[in-house]
Amino acid sequence: MFEIPLKIFRQGFSFVKSNPQIIYTLFLVVAIPLAFFFTSEQFLKVARDNQDRLERSRIGLLQDTFALFAGERIFDSAYLNTRIGEIAKNNQTMTHFQVLATSDAEFQVLASLDERETGTREAPDPLTSSLLGVSSASFEHSYAAQFFKDGTRYWRSVRAIVGTSSNTVVGYVVTDLSMAQADALSRKNIRNAYIVLAIIILLIIVLLARQARILDYATLYARLKEVDQMKDDFVSMAAHELRTPLAIIRGYADLLTGEDALSPEGKTNLKNIDQAALSLNALIGDILDVSKLQEGRMSFHYEARDVSSEITAVVNSLMKPAHDKHLTLTYAPSPLPNITIDIDRFRQIMVNLVGNAIKYTPSGSVTVTTSAIEDRVVIRVSDTGMGISAADQQKLFQKFFRVKNEATQLITGTGLGLWITAQMVKTMKGTLVVESIQGKGTDFILSFPIAPPAS
Repeated sequence: MFEIPLKIFRQGFSFVKSNPQIIYTLFLVVAIPLAFFFTSEQFLKVARDNQDRLERSRIGLLQDTFALFAGERIFDSAYLNTRIGEIAKNNQTMTHFQVLATSDAEFQVLASLDERETGTREAPDPLTSSLLGVSSASFEHSYAAQFFKDGTRYWRSVRAIVGTSSNTVVGYVVTDLSMAQADALSRKNIRNAYIVLAIIILLIIVLLARQARILDYATLYARLKEVDQMKDDFVSMAAHELRTPLAIIRGYADLLTGEDALSPEGKTNLKNIDQAALSLNALIGDILDVSKLQEGRMSFHYEARDVSSEITAVVNSLMKPAHDKHLTLTYAPSPLPNITIDIDRFRQIMVNLVGNAIKYTPSGSVTVTTSAIEDRVVIRVSDTGMGISAADQQKLFQKFFRVKNEATQLITGTGLGLWITAQMVKTMKGTLVVESIQGKGTDFILSFPIAPPAS
C-alpha cells in the first residue's frame, strides 16, 4: 500500500536532485515574502511611532501655549471654557480637555470641554494621578501616557499651570487625544501591504515556476565583475552603431539637395533633416564622452583659437542668472594669442567656473579677466563671494567633494563639476589653481600654453 507514495517521493527527490534550481525557487518564494513582511512591519512601526511623536508634540505645544495665558485667569471659568471650545474646533481628535485646580486628594474642575463638569470635584484615576505627580515636580513640560478605552487607543497628557505672580503650580491642563483615526489608517496600510504581499508571492511563484534556472555562485560572481564593463561596452557600441544610419541619412539628404526638381519647401525640409541628424550626432558624442570620462578616454578635438570671443559668449549667456542675484558680471574682451584646445570642452570649463562663481557669491561681483603672461594665456575668474578655507582648498578638485558649512548648506550640487573641469584642463595641457580667503572671495586661475605659430 506504500509503494505508490514511495515511488512518487523517489521521483520527486530525483527531480529535485537533478534540478537544484527548484530549491532556489522555493527559497525565493519563502525568503522574499518574509523580507517584504519584515520590512513592511518595520516601516509601519516607524510610521506609527512618528505619528505618535508628532501628536504628542502637537498637544504638548498646545498645552504649553494654553498654560501661558491660563495662569493669568486661572479662576475665570467662562474665559477658559471659551478658549477650550476654540481649541477643540481645530483639534478633532481631542476627546477630553480639563483645567483642574490643585488639591490634596480631589481636584476641582475649573473648566472643561464638557462644560457640565465645570465646578465639580473629582478624584483622578491612577494614570492621571501619576501624570499629575510628575507634572507638579517638573512643571516646565507636558507629560503623556498611553491607555486604551473600549478598544480605542488614547494619549493622556498633563501640563502644570504656573501662576504669573509666583513660581508655583496653580492648576493643571489634562487632555485626551484619540488615536482612532491614525490606527485606522495604520490598519488600512497593513491590509494593503498584505494584499501587495499576496500579489508578489503569486507573481514570484508564476515567474519562477516558468523561468527558474540553475544559478552558479561562481558564474554570478564573474558576471557581477563584468557588469560595469558590459555597461560601458554597450553604451559605446550602441552609440557607434547609431552613427552609421545617421551618416546614411545625411548622405542621402546631401544628394537630394542638389536635385533641380526639388522645391524650395523640399530643400528646407532636407535642411531640417540634416540639422536634426547633426544634433542627434552631437548627443551621441556626449554619451560616448560621459562613458569614457571615468576611464580617462574622453575624446578631444584640438584647434588653435583666440578664445576671447568664446569667453564673451559664455559671459553673455550667464548674464541673466547673475542679474537675478543682483550681481555684476563683467568681462572686457581683448585679442589673445591662440591656444590649442577643444573649443567645446573649453566652453564647458568656462561655464562651470563662471557658473560656480555666480552660485557661491551672495552679493557683489564676478569678474573675468584675461592676459598673456610669458608663454601662457591666463584666464582669471574672480568673485567677492564666501571664499574657501585653506583646508577645503586642498580637497577642492577631488571627486564628489563639496564645501560644507552654514553658508553653503542650501546650495545644491554633486561635487563633480570641478573634478570634471580639472580633468579636462589637465588633458588639454592646461593648469587650474585656486586662490581664496574665506569670507573675502575666490579666484580660479586657468592657463594654457600659447600655441606655436602656424608654419
